Parts: sequence; structure tokens; C-alpha cells
Amino acid sequence: MRKFLAPVAASLLAGALMLHSQAPDGATPAGKNGSDAVAANLVNTVCSSCHTLERVNNKKADSDAWTTTVTRMKEKGADLTDEQVPLVVHYLVSNAGTLTVTASNGAKGKGGGKGKGKGGAGFTPKNLKVLNALNLPSDMQSFVQGLGLLDKGTCSYCHVDDKSSDEKMQKVIARNMIIMMREINMAFADGKEHVTCYTCHRGSPTPATTP
Repeated sequence: MRKFLAPVAASLLAGALMLHSQAPDGATPAGKNGSDAVAANLVNTVCSSCHTLERVNNKKADSDAWTTTVTRMKEKGADLTDEQVPLVVHYLVSNAGTLTVTASNGAKGKGGGKGKGKGGAGFTPKNLKVLNALNLPSDMQSFVQGLGLLDKGTCSYCHVDDKSSDEKMQKVIARNMIIMMREINMAFADGKEHVTCYTCHRGSPTPATTP
């Protein structure tokens, strides 16, 4: 009897673990593979703590490009282990563009505490010269992390109360830096994003290095 119950118990335990690892609403696993379920949960919880899943869905990349992106996320403080990085990469290569996006996903993480005000629900961005309104929340989060602005007032470092104003020189400089960064990345034939704000700034408003 014990010989019969042992494999049954093992099967039940494996099934329970599989159910426990299923992703919540958001990034939906493509199949029954346990590693896909774990990766989907990581995408839904770790990636969406700073980015909307729309940003993931809009990014078409191969394994090398996703590895670069996810590794950079980890270097910036994303709660991922070295073993989890390839799981997430494999999942994104197979599923980016088809993830289920829910209203609960979004930039709800490290940049959400400060910089409150006119950027909430119903806010319509104006005077956008180099950024896309659709990706604005995730782009702003990248600035905050890349320049280490969480302890420097976040939005107020570059903006006055009227966010469309170009009154502050920091905003004008940031706009020029975005253009420069895009030109550098366009020089690479592979189409990958090799340079970000963090590449040079390393979490400081003043660049710590040059590309």
C-alpha cells in the first residue's frame, strides 16, 4: 500500500506546486509548461512593477535582444535571480505581443511614491516633441531610474507645475539627450537598444561615463 501511495502523493504535490505557480491576471502562460508559468508570473510581477505590459507587447526582439534587456533590468535592481533571467527571456521570445494586458498592470513600482500631481488619471500630455504619449509612463520611469531621481523630487527635477512648459533647462537638456541616445542606437545595424539613460548616468543626474 505504501508503495502505491508514494507515487500518488508525489503526483498530487507536483500538481499543487504547478497550480501555485500559475500567473495571475496579466501575463498569461502559453501552455502547461511549469517554467512558462513561473516566467509568466515573473513578467507580471517584476516587469510590470516598472513598465506596462503594453511596452512588452510592443517590443519585437530575438533572444539576444531580450537577454540584454532583462539583464539590464536585473542590473538596475529588478528582483530576478541569474537562474530566472533565461526563463523570462525564453517566455518573452515566445509570447511578447500576445500577452493579456489588464488594468491592474502598470508602472506601480519604485517610482510611484513621489512626483505626484498633474500626472494622474485623466492627464493629457502636451508639448511632446520626442516622446510618444502611449509609452510616456514607462519612459518617465526609465528616466527616474537612469538618473536616480527618486530622492530629488522626481518630476520636479525637470518640470514645473505646468508639465508642458520648457521653463527648466533640465527638460531641454533631457530632450536633447533622448535624441542623441536614439541616434547612437540607430547607428547599430542590428536594431537593438544598446544605449539607455542608465548606460552613462548610472543612477546619477550627472553622467558617470560616456557611451
